[in-house]
Amino acid sequence: MTQSAWWGTLYDDLLADMLLERADPGQTAQTIEFLEGVLQVAPGQRVFDQCCGIGSLAVPMARRGYDVVGVDQAARYVERASEAAADAGTDPAASDAGGRARFYAADAGQFATEEPCDGGFNWWTSFGYSPDDRENLQMLLRARDSLRPGARFALDTMNLAGVLRGFQRDWVVRRSTPAGEVVLVRESRVDLEAGMMRKVWTYFVPGGETVVRRSSVRLYLPHALLGLFEEAGFDELALYGSTAGDPLDLDSPRCIAVGRRRG
Repeated sequence: MTQSAWWGTLYDDLLADMLLERADPGQTAQTIEFLEGVLQVAPGQRVFDQCCGIGSLAVPMARRGYDVVGVDQAARYVERASEAAADAGTDPAASDAGGRARFYAADAGQFATEEPCDGGFNWWTSFGYSPDDRENLQMLLRARDSLRPGARFALDTMNLAGVLRGFQRDWVVRRSTPAGEVVLVRESRVDLEAGMMRKVWTYFVPGGETVVRRSSVRLYLPHALLGLFEEAGFDELALYGSTAGDPLDLDSPRCIAVGRRRG
């Protein structure tokens, strides 16, 4: 995977300000508590945040006392995550911090942590960007390589069956950003022949400028996702439909796959 691919331009400050800044601390806390439960981790342990973005989960986890290692392909997001960690007193230089967060700019399909982690996660549909299953598998392999034997990994993605049943072609959101009020229109199309969800992201920004980005995500039904987990070296597989711990069904807002690294 290379920076010339669509994700090299989609993930910029505009998208981060619109969608990655988490304003609900309760929702963040619920997500972290869910991860603590399914990953069987506790403060003081090392956790891997694969595709960490701007640190929306990594920094709060570090504040809770975890040693978090995050990676993201977007160097600007790593910069923002590092700034957030410093502001929270959880960067590596903070000697009095109960936890810390370290971030690296790299391809998640090639990056593995130097020290084994006690758990790991990949959140907010950051998986399946290639139409080639072999390429997507590399991300799960690097997650496995980053964990100690017996540690668990959780991956959050779209609940494909539910998305297709209630398919919504257009989605519009309006947000107040540092640049002013921005309107985002996202148009989705299901490419059944290729097995991809293709999206066009159109931002209407202050001053009359229009910014257009594109993305595509592989369509994985839950059993196919678990098949990739198994191929990557995970067992004790489980599926959840939300961070409330609900079982996966057609009405679930998300599909969360969890597996344990085999020894």
